[in-house]
Amino acid sequence: MADYVLTGFKWGDAEPGTPVGEITWSFAQNPGDFAEFDQYITDPEYQTLVREAFGEWEQVAGIDFVEVADSRSVDIRLGWSAIDGPFGTIGLAGTIEYPSSSPGGFGEITEAEIMFDLAEDWFTGKAPNPQQPTFYLTALHEIGHALGLDHTNNPDTLMYAFQNDVSGLTAGDIAGVRALYNAFLATGGADNILGTPQDDVISALAGSDLLEGGAGNDVLDGGAGTDTAVYSGNQASYTLTLSPTATTVTDRRADGNGTDELIDMELLDFDSGDVDPFDLTVFGGPTTLSQENFESFIELYIAYFNRAPDAVGLNFWGTAFANGTTLEEMATLFIDQPETVAAYPEGTSNTVFSETVFNNVLGRTPDQAGLDFWVGVLDAGDVTRDQFILEVLRGAKSDLKPEEGQAFVDQQLADREFLTNKTDIGAYFSVHKGMSDVDNAAAAMALFDGSEASIDTAVTAIDGYYADALDPTSGEFLMQVVGVLDDPFAAG
Repeated sequence: MADYVLTGFKWGDAEPGTPVGEITWSFAQNPGDFAEFDQYITDPEYQTLVREAFGEWEQVAGIDFVEVADSRSVDIRLGWSAIDGPFGTIGLAGTIEYPSSSPGGFGEITEAEIMFDLAEDWFTGKAPNPQQPTFYLTALHEIGHALGLDHTNNPDTLMYAFQNDVSGLTAGDIAGVRALYNAFLATGGADNILGTPQDDVISALAGSDLLEGGAGNDVLDGGAGTDTAVYSGNQASYTLTLSPTATTVTDRRADGNGTDELIDMELLDFDSGDVDPFDLTVFGGPTTLSQENFESFIELYIAYFNRAPDAVGLNFWGTAFANGTTLEEMATLFIDQPETVAAYPEGTSNTVFSETVFNNVLGRTPDQAGLDFWVGVLDAGDVTRDQFILEVLRGAKSDLKPEEGQAFVDQQLADREFLTNKTDIGAYFSVHKGMSDVDNAAAAMALFDGSEASIDTAVTAIDGYYADALDPTSGEFLMQVVGVLDDPFAAG
């Protein structure tokens, strides 16, 4: 069944998909060219419904419908006519058309007249009424004909030939009028632009715009201003993918909104979600970072919490770094986070703190002399806890010191490998898989004990979490970063 059918005629340029701009309309006060207009529409209730019907089409068609005083030069004129008595044809739209002068082009509509049957017992609400014809829906339907839409054989569209239970313009009706008039037109103000079920390219201009691509794989370009991409359903049904060259949002539901590419888009607005609206200026900016910088944020999560980062949090800090926050400032800001306070409650001694951080980063307790040194400077206030964490991380990656003997070098190499493996596990969870469940992040990291076998165990667990997270109804919002870190566990 077709969602829309075109008559082969349109207003304005003969090329399908070209806008028309303005169309005038009026309540007839004189007979038409082919419509008798036995009575004129003077009742304010019916006039209001006609105005609202033009308004509904205007929102989606990119056409400026202008009500004017009646004359023979008006584009669309409307009135009452004695068509065929009750329970027959309830409305008619006639057009004057000229055939196209170009092969494959559409003919031009130059005039339209819409008639409503005088004999019907009209329902003046807006909802479908099985007992009476609904005037508002009939007006919507006939205006569709006046614009160049034909009847469909799909009973779930407004342009179906018979009155049905459709309560307004459907996706098929909207797709049809946009195929005629390229309705993705931006004004430069605060626009609300709705896509079709097909693959659309929607571009806004200046202003804070709302762009809703709907079904299909769309390109949404917000232009200047603070722009929002609107999505149906829960945020947990979606995957956001960030890369140095593109930002995409994928609806994992089979009957959902497809995959959209976002350009100059600042906000994502879902029907519901944990972080909604989702601010890409706060969470979406880590793709310009180097691998070394990105890994340094993962290391902070390991040192403070002994877990993989959550993707949303990691991208928050990555975006902050890209916007000028230093690693030193970041380490300081970590101190007051609720998770830090819970992990190191008030009264935690510097000895316990130091031993915990060493175990998190290196998988071992420091030698007694080293522990005594760090506890001493922490107790004296010469070094703060955030500075201590950065020093431990830097020490784990410091240059080899063969002058200290082979045993010292071997320990340096073992420390490096331990931290690198934990960083890889953290990246696999949060960067490559894009997951944010903190309990799973901790559980995956807890499986690693420094051995090769434990790496495989942790990766297998993460793969299992990811399979669950992909579920479109019970999964989670995924935020993956591509093209910044290599995936060490990718199949070769």
